[in-house]
Amino acid sequence: MRALTRLLLTALLALGFGLGRPVVAHAGGPDNAAIAVNTKDGSSLFKFAFAIHDAAQDVVDNGNAAVAIAQCNSCQTVAIAIEIVLVTGNPSTVTPTNLAYAYNQNCNFCDTFASAYQFVLGTGGPVHFTPDGRKQLEDIRKEIAKWGKDGLTPEEMRARLPDLIARVKQILATQLVPSGPGDQGNDQGDTTESDTNQQPVTTAPTTSTATTTTGGQSTSTPAGTTTGPGTTTTAPSTTTTTP
Repeated sequence: MRALTRLLLTALLALGFGLGRPVVAHAGGPDNAAIAVNTKDGSSLFKFAFAIHDAAQDVVDNGNAAVAIAQCNSCQTVAIAIEIVLVTGNPSTVTPTNLAYAYNQNCNFCDTFASAYQFVLGTGGPVHFTPDGRKQLEDIRKEIAKWGKDGLTPEEMRARLPDLIARVKQILATQLVPSGPGDQGNDQGDTTESDTNQQPVTTAPTTSTATTTTGGQSTSTPAGTTTGPGTTTTAPSTTTTTP
């Protein structure tokens, strides 16, 4: 989590944000983060991070974060992060962190959206995805990755995400099988970034949503929608805080 914390602090410091809020840091598993910081008027910025991690260590504390920060006029900023953590060992501590953070600063007509989904599954031993499962996950990754180039609005992305996440859940439920000798692990990571210029947007919501699934049970902590520039919403998965 220390690497993830540094990424978040770097994004906030880039725009001179105060650091009065407490920061929770852990040490351990790899992190996944999509950070979009938009300072260009009339532009669209889209960042997407997707990762699959095996976790066999005693402490499983992987972090997943989507951070969208806008300091521009008539702009849209989107960050989406999806992480799958396959817990193959018998850890003594499982404390994953999932964060979606959207912030408008001195924005007029800004649409800022951050969404983070994290799946942490105990497998009881080494597993791997079937060929069909891997293909389906890759298709989902490619579909989301091209949204920025396709010129989708944040509202369109919000509408499409639930169906894709439902597909991910179905893959996790049906396409994971025990690994045998010679089978390759599932450790992989992919981050896709897209910066595109579009027509100025005409709405100004700031929306953050973070969802974590652990051991087959899902908890969702949407932070809600706000319409004023300079408003902050946060939605970590383990606690719900709306300052």
